[in-house]
Amino acid sequence: MDLTEFYGFQLSEKMQKLEITSEKILESYINKIKKINPKLNAIVSLKDTSLLFENCKKIDASRKKGKKLKPLSGLPIAIKDLEETKDIITTYGSLIYSHYKPKNDSPMVSNLRKSGLLIIGKTNTPEFGVGGQTFNEVFGTTANPFNFKKTAGGSSGGAAAAVQSKLIPFADGSDMMGSLRTPSSFCETFSIRPTPGLVPSNSTLSYKMPRISTNGVIARHPMDLALMLDGCIGKKAYFEKLIRNKFSLRKVTACIPENYLENILVDNKVTKQFYQNIETFKKLGVKIKKINFDFEPNLFWDSWIDLRSKIISLNLKKEFEENSHLLKDTIIWEIERGKKITDESIKVAKKKRLYLSKKINEILSTFNFLILPSAQVFPFDKNNAFPKTINKVKTTTYHQWLEITILPSLIGLPVISIPHNTGSCKKALSTQFISAKNEDDRLLQFALNLFNTTQSKI
Repeated sequence: MDLTEFYGFQLSEKMQKLEITSEKILESYINKIKKINPKLNAIVSLKDTSLLFENCKKIDASRKKGKKLKPLSGLPIAIKDLEETKDIITTYGSLIYSHYKPKNDSPMVSNLRKSGLLIIGKTNTPEFGVGGQTFNEVFGTTANPFNFKKTAGGSSGGAAAAVQSKLIPFADGSDMMGSLRTPSSFCETFSIRPTPGLVPSNSTLSYKMPRISTNGVIARHPMDLALMLDGCIGKKAYFEKLIRNKFSLRKVTACIPENYLENILVDNKVTKQFYQNIETFKKLGVKIKKINFDFEPNLFWDSWIDLRSKIISLNLKKEFEENSHLLKDTIIWEIERGKKITDESIKVAKKKRLYLSKKINEILSTFNFLILPSAQVFPFDKNNAFPKTINKVKTTTYHQWLEITILPSLIGLPVISIPHNTGSCKKALSTQFISAKNEDDRLLQFALNLFNTTQSKI
């Protein structure tokens, strides 16, 4: 029996009922990793498997003695290589840290370890998570599960590719500029970027700058999103609620900000498919209306680009000063740009952000969700760092093709990305549903109801 075909919550149930062992689960996943990962390059820094199996035997032995298992006990997980792990090398995808082994786990990893998860290795990421394509000088490039010549997206590309290929049941990831949503779209998985602050972080900039990045989850099933999110948080908060789900699609109201979408450089084929998918949602009972923002849509980008550059320049100040020759060009460009941004410019950016937050929250007081495509393009050649053109129009920055993701990141709203499961890079497109702050459970309930109604074939 190939246990990797089960979802994470199903494996958890089978473990609780003593139907399977942790050792058998690990065996299935290790076999799949050996078969697929050499070409996929999603999981890196894999731990010694003999040690992993020893851990499984301990879990199984304690279970036989009657010890109650935690919901995630014995399930394998690989941690995004931006999160510090005390027993596994943490490179941040950079040659600067190619041999760095932290003394402690990050707060989120500590929670996941306490939840019973078996940490087997790391998932690949671009250098310091900067960029929407997963490649670095330490481990190389992660491929797309549906076409090894295409990109898996980024920065959580290793995580999304590993989950879709069933190398792990679910994965953690992080998201500043679509780093969960882009790879989950390219690899056709679910992802949730929760309300900032829900998942603990090592960030030290939040008191100075807005929190525009947060940790989240990637999975093949909404139930797994909730189960894994509980592990990240360190308490039972969403999974049990989702089991009692009584959500109705026919009570959902959503809007598409048409003038905002038209203001962004989106592949024409993506736009066409997006509106086709919208019609499917309508047929399922979701009430969707087109609206126009009553403010200048460019305000999002104007505020975003300064805040992002400043935060990156502050975060990587030490690395830039001591090892700039080891950093990729786009990071150097971002840091140098951030260094030039004045305090006054940041004040203006923050002011714009607060104004936009007020406007969007007014909209979300009328509608349950705001809907946008999760990505502006379909997966491209993995040898390209980013799309140089969209609709034959040149992109002006290395991250302009990720602009569609910045609205919830800038304002600090939760967002879930729902796949349309075409099994093809040519049609890989997810839809992001954005809700008001702290309505993460509503997003999960919606995704589950949609999944159960359509069996993910939407």
